[in-house]
Amino acid sequence: MPDGMNSGLQGVMNEITSTAPTVPPPGSGLIPGANAAAPPPQPPDYEALGKKQASADFAAASGNAGWEFDPAAIDDVITTLEDSLDGDHQVAKEKAKILMQIVPPGAEVGSQGYADVANKSGVAYNSFLTGAINYIQAYVDTLKQIRTAYQNNDQNAKDQLRAAGKVD
Repeated sequence: MPDGMNSGLQGVMNEITSTAPTVPPPGSGLIPGANAAAPPPQPPDYEALGKKQASADFAAASGNAGWEFDPAAIDDVITTLEDSLDGDHQVAKEKAKILMQIVPPGAEVGSQGYADVANKSGVAYNSFLTGAINYIQAYVDTLKQIRTAYQNNDQNAKDQLRAAGKVD
């Protein structure tokens, strides 16, 4: 007796709307009929993000009425961020290297599986940390460029005022 799912109109609809079974390549580890997952998206460009954020932060700060460039204040921010890169972030980088080199404590499946997952976790942490360091370094570099541009503008303005006061 027909089950109503594979015959008649319903059977035709099921055949039309179902995906064709796929045969995975040998050794791929895919189950027959399964589709491979889409590749992961590209990671963000942390360097570009750091540059854009420093520029946006500076634009927001300098947009206020009565704002005045303070080289000492920007130097303090730069020093703090550089200290972080040379201190805490450097220590974290060293620890991340260790987390990517875990050796299984034994030769059994459980120990090897643990080490494999732990090393993958270390790689993910290192990737995150590298992105954070690139972001902060780009932020610092942009602040230095802004500081230099302001100092050059100040010097140019002083030179123009001096030149205007001279009699030829």
